[in-house]
Amino acid sequence: MNRHLYVFIDESGDPGNVLKEGASSSYYAELALQINEEGWTYFIEHVISWKYVLGKFQEFKSLPARVDQLRRYINPLIELCNRKNLFCSCVYLIKANYKGPYLQPSSTSEQNPIKFRNFVHRKLLEHHFRLFPAYDSEIELVFDRYRMSSEEANNLEEYLINNWNLPNFEHICHVNSIYSEVMQVTSQLVNAMKDIILGTADEDRRTLLNFVVLKDITKP
Repeated sequence: MNRHLYVFIDESGDPGNVLKEGASSSYYAELALQINEEGWTYFIEHVISWKYVLGKFQEFKSLPARVDQLRRYINPLIELCNRKNLFCSCVYLIKANYKGPYLQPSSTSEQNPIKFRNFVHRKLLEHHFRLFPAYDSEIELVFDRYRMSSEEANNLEEYLINNWNLPNFEHICHVNSIYSEVMQVTSQLVNAMKDIILGTADEDRRTLLNFVVLKDITKP
């Protein structure tokens, strides 16, 4: 019987290239959080219990700032990783040094934020499934919703489905993080990667988040 896998994807930074004026971020990162159906209930119970203890049920945008709270929040995720029920990977690039396509116009590609984002989606998923192969699984790919036309959404789906380096995806969909606890955690993790990528994270935070397998794709 096939297993069900759910892979949630979110970004940190933006796909723009106006760096001199500070209108765009200096980096861009995407993170994939994969959870198996065996770990789903434990994951959801942990996140909802955390909100209940704090008495706050709104969407959380960032991880706890205090190290003791961060440890209590992250340790159940690490436990899921140890049980092989959760896998997490991230790719990033520094825009000023980026050598790949679509961020800046070049002789081989146009400047196109949508194509740039799709390209990074592809690099992330290739990195993720190279680390964590998914055989005999029904995979649902879930993106954090951002503004796309139906044509752009279809192009993304065709772009990923026609990639022989990726597994087959049963479904590809987009959700708003406000009603998805898993997407909220994905967003928290990718936002936390910013400090690690830019070298501003303290040692405790780096150690607690080292279950996220990072890859630099500045020079893909």
